This record gives sequence, C-alpha cells and structure tokens, in this order.
Amino acid sequence: MKYFLILILLIASLHSYGYKHRSRGLPRTEVGLMTNVLGCLSNKDSLDYFYLFPPFDTLWSYVLHNPDHSPQAQQELEHLKEHPQGLLEFDPYYNHSIIAKFEQVLQKGEDSGIHWNSIVLQRYELSKEEPTRKLIGYDHVAPERFKGYIFVRDMLGRSTFCITITEIQKIQGYFFGGQVLNILEASTIDQYLFKETEEKKYYDWLAKNKDTTLDDSTRKALADSLIKKDILTATPIDEDSVKPRREVVERKYYEGKFDDEIPVKLFVRYQKDLRSGKVSSYDGLYKFGDQKSYVKLNITRSTDGKWIMEDDPPVGVMELELINKMYTGSWLNNESQSGYDVEMKQVDIPDKRVMELDEILEKGLVGSTAQKSTQEEEKKKSQEDDKGKDEGY
Repeated sequence: MKYFLILILLIASLHSYGYKHRSRGLPRTEVGLMTNVLGCLSNKDSLDYFYLFPPFDTLWSYVLHNPDHSPQAQQELEHLKEHPQGLLEFDPYYNHSIIAKFEQVLQKGEDSGIHWNSIVLQRYELSKEEPTRKLIGYDHVAPERFKGYIFVRDMLGRSTFCITITEIQKIQGYFFGGQVLNILEASTIDQYLFKETEEKKYYDWLAKNKDTTLDDSTRKALADSLIKKDILTATPIDEDSVKPRREVVERKYYEGKFDDEIPVKLFVRYQKDLRSGKVSSYDGLYKFGDQKSYVKLNITRSTDGKWIMEDDPPVGVMELELINKMYTGSWLNNESQSGYDVEMKQVDIPDKRVMELDEILEKGLVGSTAQKSTQEEEKKKSQEDDKGKDEGY
C-alpha cells in the first residue's frame, strides 16, 4: 500500500502541474458549473470538460490538511488515508469513464437529432448525494455533493432534452465535477424515467436475441416493434402528475412596440424549483397589433443572459436583452425570416389583471401568432357582405 501511494502521488504531481496551468476559472455557484458543463457539450470540448474535475493531488491535500480536527472527523479522514483509491474516481486522468461517458452523451444526442451548438439551459433539478461506505470521511472534503437532471432546449430543432448528471461537488467554496451519464428527449423527470425504462427493455431484449442470422437493422426493427407495443400497453401518463414541482414567485408585465409602430404586450412569470428553492424556469404570454388572444411563450435564458421567447405553436421567436426593466431585441418569423425590432418597458398593472393573465396561462386560453387580427376579420366579413349583396342575397 505504501509504494502504491507513493506512485500515485508522483504521477499526480505531474498531472497537477498541467491542471494548474490550463484550468479555467472555477465557478462559485452551481449555476456557473452548469453553464460550464453545457458550454463543453455545446462546443464538444472534452479538454475543458476534463478540467472541470478536481485532480487527485488537490483532494489528497484536503485530506491531509483538513481544518476539522475533531476526533470523529480525524477518524473518518483516516479511512480515506488508508483507501486513497476512492479519490481517483473523481479525477478523469485516472477514471477514464468520465470522458468516455461525455463522448457517449455527445454521440447519443446527435443520433437523437440534437443540435449541440443550439442548446440553451431551461432548468435543472438537483438532489444531494450521500457518502457511501467506500467514501467515509469524504464529506469533510466535499461537504456538498449533488446529482440530478438538466433540461436543455434545442432552439434549432425545437426539442427539449434531459441530461442526467452526477458528482457535482462543492469544495472549499468552489464547484467541481459534473459527470454526464445519459441523454433522452424529455421535458420532465417522469418522462425521462419512462423512456429510460423502455430503453433498458430494448437493450435487455437485444442481449437475449443475439441471432447472428439477422442483421443489425432487422434486429433493431424487431426491438422497436417490441418497445412500441410496451408503450402502447403501458399505463397512460397523467399529465398533471408529471408536471415539475415549481412555484411562481414573480410576475412582470411589459408594454412597447414592434418597429416603433405596432403595440405589443408581454407577461412573464418566474418559477422556482421547490427542491432547490431557486428560479429555474419561466413562462409567459404576449400579443401584438390588434390580435384578440394572447400567445403562449416558451421562455429560456441562454448562457450569455439573452432571453429566448418562442411562440407556441412555433411561428416566431424573440431574442431579447433585459436592461433596466427594458427588453430590447428582435422578433423573427421562423419561415419567412422577416421580423421586427422590439422594445418593451416594464409597467405596473392591477392585481386583477395579473390574475386574468395567470388564468389564461393555467387554462390554456391562448391563440397563435398566425391568428387573424380583429381588423382582418372585420375586413373579411365586410367583403363577404359585399359579395352577398352583389349576388342578390
């Protein structure tokens, strides 16, 4: 054991030299780490991803020089000193599965149709990880460890994907790690878990049906048929039961114009995750011109702070910046690529009006950006009346 430890420390010293000279600035918040992880995925950058993780020698120094000198802490840390191999699991220099999983998620995402360079963070839901028997004493090094789910929106493909992540660690006030494990197209945790179960059924079926007389495409088709049958016969998912546990904590209302001419109104709600207690998602409504109904918006914030507000159904999208209670940016039609300049300022409205807008969102009393305006409908009705008169009705 003694010689093994000396060998590890010699290798780690060389590894640490490279780490200290090439690592990026360390984030002090979990949001910062999420942004870094998604940046690595978006750019397919395995090198920067490598440097998100704590090197072994850093962890080892925190074991040897831990500030907690209580008898219980020292006894637990002694366990780590006798079993240093457990610390190697967090360093991709030794644990090659960390980078391998990263590359698998990249490839699987592409196979599923994701455009990595177009992803934005929608929200994340994390829960605490507890130390295992193998890592007794590690909570004195990393007192906070998390695992969970990241939801990203592919703005080009207009799809939502869920990525599972583990070993997010807070050490000495900084956040490290973020091992990505899997990716599936899903907008809730329950949808992800359901699809993950079906995926496992497929691989279990594939393992039991290694018939060499069938080519890969034929076996895949048979397996897909089996999975589809399971999905059709499965208990239907109650939409209300799979809604994320969120609470609306803030509502803001804006008025302004498109191209300094067309009046526009916008309602945005901020929602916090009840698990983390932090704002993690948004939704909203808007309408412009003399449209009769509000249009629902799918709202996300990009890693650089821009607000992306996409019509539902997806007719157009706004890309906005919020500065001093003022939204500025553009609205772009997805098909014609024509658009408007946008400028909207936050204004106060009565509580009764806020309740009405809440009800529109909650009950789905929305229209589409493609809806005809009041003027268009009156013009059409007038044309039909004139035609009726000409024909003698």
